[in-house]
Amino acid sequence: MDKVRLLKIAAIAAVMIGIWNGPVPTGLEAETWHIVALYLGLLMGLVFRPFSEPVVTLIIVGLASMFMKSSILLRGYGNDMAWFIATVTIVCTAFIKTGLGKRIAYNLLIRAGNSTLGLGYIMVITDLLLSPATGSNSSRTSIIYPIFQNIAQGIGSTAEKAPRKLGAFLEVLMYASSQTTSALFLTGMATNAITVALMSEMLGINMTWGTWVLASAVPVGLILLLAPLVIYKIYPPEMKSLSEVKPLALKGLQELGPMSTAEKTLLGLFILAILGWMFGPMIPFVNLKMQYVGFVFLALVLITKVLDWNDVIAAKGAWNIFIWYGAFYGIAASLSSAGFYTWLADYIGGIIDLSVYSGMTVTAVLVFVSLAVRYFFVSNSAFVASFYPVLFILTLGTQANPMVVGLLLAFCSPLGALLTHYGNGAGLITFASGYVPQKDFWRVGTTMVAMSLVILFGIGVPYWKLVGLW
Repeated sequence: MDKVRLLKIAAIAAVMIGIWNGPVPTGLEAETWHIVALYLGLLMGLVFRPFSEPVVTLIIVGLASMFMKSSILLRGYGNDMAWFIATVTIVCTAFIKTGLGKRIAYNLLIRAGNSTLGLGYIMVITDLLLSPATGSNSSRTSIIYPIFQNIAQGIGSTAEKAPRKLGAFLEVLMYASSQTTSALFLTGMATNAITVALMSEMLGINMTWGTWVLASAVPVGLILLLAPLVIYKIYPPEMKSLSEVKPLALKGLQELGPMSTAEKTLLGLFILAILGWMFGPMIPFVNLKMQYVGFVFLALVLITKVLDWNDVIAAKGAWNIFIWYGAFYGIAASLSSAGFYTWLADYIGGIIDLSVYSGMTVTAVLVFVSLAVRYFFVSNSAFVASFYPVLFILTLGTQANPMVVGLLLAFCSPLGALLTHYGNGAGLITFASGYVPQKDFWRVGTTMVAMSLVILFGIGVPYWKLVGLW
């Protein structure tokens, strides 16, 4: 074993053992503090990567099983989001096996402009068109991303071979796009409804769909407009022009020939899945959440023999994510149930007396805190439901304008997920394709968050004043 790996393992072990055996802070139970130690160790393992993510997870969970309850360690493996991400990742392999993904990709390539930047904008526009009616950016990403991933694979850009040729650019752009369109519309992400409910209950602000769009149109619209160009500059694809590959796309389309029965079957099921993700929650007397649509999609793909069991077990990306995300989610959820995040917010409030600062200073502090703690959360909904009430409580009694704080935190809920690859299901789905190393994924995401903050504070806040929102 090399020295660097040993140092990483030693650092992770030192942090976990030190926190586990250290004094328990006032207001926390010993078990909660032990979960903190386990969580930080797992987080460090995913960041430092002395081994691959699932191996790190199995090592830490395996050793922790001697000291902690299985209800904590294995809680996340019963979570429907963990299964949904694995399910849609498995189904994505059907587009490769049948050739339908290539067929759609080739048709898009033929009709796209000559630049890869233009292709990026086509992907963003596709996401934008679906976002108002698709209350889950995870399901939206599972619809859109496989198509564009097939474009990359069609020109020889795979995770193993030439990832930076095109695939890496499309991967990070898809995540940035999905989070930004989620901020653009109240119905762009289910978590937005939680934020709006909390704003109404705790801040006395009633946010309608129209008010949300009025507030987001200029600042978030600008972020979405700039996202492909900014990512094209900071993480550019090696292929800049599509002119040379268009003849190859035509040739590839001819070689595919007419649509096979498997392709037609998959296309029909794909359309049904899109309709399910868009309108399923509206159907009365049926519990058709997005996760269950994903399960049904996979079931029908197996029933029709588009995929078989060998295809399922061969989907390594799906099972890799399920192993590490399931444990990570479960441990994070246990922290939330134990009241750790409420304690943390109270602790922060006890250190900083926000009432003595100007309204904009308080607002900036609250937004910064909301972003800083994102590394502790592997679910946007859990983050908003458990932490935003605390931030809204801290807002009251200060000079901060509740509407400004509410809008900034509402838009930072989806945008802040870009800081990590596990902050939202859409990130996990795109990251699973393996084109982008974790450090690059985080670096590009952090850059996009920084740009978003500049636009939200520099353009959004004055714009909201201009249109009379505060």
